[in-house]
Amino acid sequence: MFLLINIVLTLWFSCAHGQVKPCDVPVIKHGRLYYAFKGYFPASVGQQFSYRCNRYFVTPSQSSWDYMTCTLKGWSPEVPCLRQCTFNYLENGYYTNSQEKYLQGKTVRVRCHDGYSLHNNQNTMTCTEKGWYPPPICVRVGLPCGLPPSIQNGAVRHKKDSYQYGEKVTYTCDEGFRIYGFASIRCLGGKWSRTPKCISTDCFNLPSFDDAVLTGKKKKSYRSGEQVAFKCRPYYQLNGSNTIQCVKSKWIGRPVCRDVSCVNPPRVENAVIQSEKPRYQNGERVRYKCTGTYDILGDIEVTCLNGTWTKPPQCKEACEISEEMMKKHNLQLKWTSKKLYSKTQDHIEFICKRGYHPVTPYPTFRAACREGQVVYPHCGQDTG
Repeated sequence: MFLLINIVLTLWFSCAHGQVKPCDVPVIKHGRLYYAFKGYFPASVGQQFSYRCNRYFVTPSQSSWDYMTCTLKGWSPEVPCLRQCTFNYLENGYYTNSQEKYLQGKTVRVRCHDGYSLHNNQNTMTCTEKGWYPPPICVRVGLPCGLPPSIQNGAVRHKKDSYQYGEKVTYTCDEGFRIYGFASIRCLGGKWSRTPKCISTDCFNLPSFDDAVLTGKKKKSYRSGEQVAFKCRPYYQLNGSNTIQCVKSKWIGRPVCRDVSCVNPPRVENAVIQSEKPRYQNGERVRYKCTGTYDILGDIEVTCLNGTWTKPPQCKEACEISEEMMKKHNLQLKWTSKKLYSKTQDHIEFICKRGYHPVTPYPTFRAACREGQVVYPHCGQDTG
């Protein structure tokens, strides 16, 4: 009872003087929290959160999940996820215990057959964060190894005639090849660990593209680092790089060609298109011709620009200067008597006939042709 009172007083005194530190977001090696958000932290003493361990790791209670608690000293358990090692077979040896699963930090004693031993002549294995150390393999003790195995398209660095137990050698590959597996092997008492292979880094099966073609001659294979250039097919335009590269047996990149062609030039009323085609290249032009007495207004051509046509022209009706209307309004053309047609937006200048004077304002004697229509000024007869 006295001890319980002391604990309560200690906690109260610590809290009163600000000594109880909250727990920050826990960093769980080989695991993670369940449904925990940053808003939950810092956590207060006594709060619990559920967590889960990754594959091959378990909680101290050997479960896949458990609770961790915020204490005065921090999070408990201190190491939430431990490695779980499985042991059910020992090569060239035997093990009498029926237990198969062990937690990180546990040590197991084993027995190898005569003439065999674990790595470094040990007789125990420990479950570590990375698994069993040494591995559960009994090897011939003390036997040296001869020449390491030869491999195609590769060789051993610094080769010698004999190697002691535990010694390592490292392979390198010829140019155009790379190591597949571990580059180094170890003498395991009269035999070598598994040797690597040297595989080609060349690229085969050059890819093809619907909108691009190869610029040069196609080859059966390409060396790592080699680039191959493409060009866009007609009606397409390159967007970015035109090359792909062989990188360690894989093709990297692709040319991107964008369709910039145009079809169906815009229709213009009272006009025909000269030399019409079903499809046009980027930058290609189309020319229009107005029919009958219609005149072109605007650019006579449209241009295909990145898949879109520029603004088309218009065909506007011309103005016919009526001799009958000029006679009616006592008019004549100022500059000539032969100009009987004018284009839209052109100006026609009139004057009064001899013996007549302007009735309408002077600006009306400079009339504009507006889509086939002309407003005529008027002249009256002089008096006296």
